[in-house]
Amino acid sequence: MNRKKFENIPGETDTEKYASISISEGANMDLLDLKKIHDLYDIRVVLYFEKELAENSTYEKDLVDFAGHDEDMRPFIEVEKFIKFGMENDPTFENRLSEFPLKIKIISTGEITSENKKVRYVKGLMPFLEDFDVDEEPGPVIG
Repeated sequence: MNRKKFENIPGETDTEKYASISISEGANMDLLDLKKIHDLYDIRVVLYFEKELAENSTYEKDLVDFAGHDEDMRPFIEVEKFIKFGMENDPTFENRLSEFPLKIKIISTGEITSENKKVRYVKGLMPFLEDFDVDEEPGPVIG
């Protein structure tokens, strides 16, 4: 699939471009919306499971530090791999994410060099069990 180029997103600065697709540091975004952004644009969305690592390290450093670990043993994962893993373990996983949205806190955006090309990314933090509001009504999903 051909993704839209980051440069073609409306906005003069990277911050404006991200804001035009609803991404801003500190915001909470629905996991499925982040997956759609990943699918639509040439932006890698990375989900972190450890708050301290997400807030105090860089994605580039983490890729180096955890290079010897299997992907499923790292404290971070790309959004499409997370959803694929969930679907392999529970075929209703994606449907349940529509019913009960999983909010991801946007930590940062950035750029790394991978295979001699620039790759833009969004780093998000997965919620912890105590962060879930089981009484909250589900909201609409973008798309």
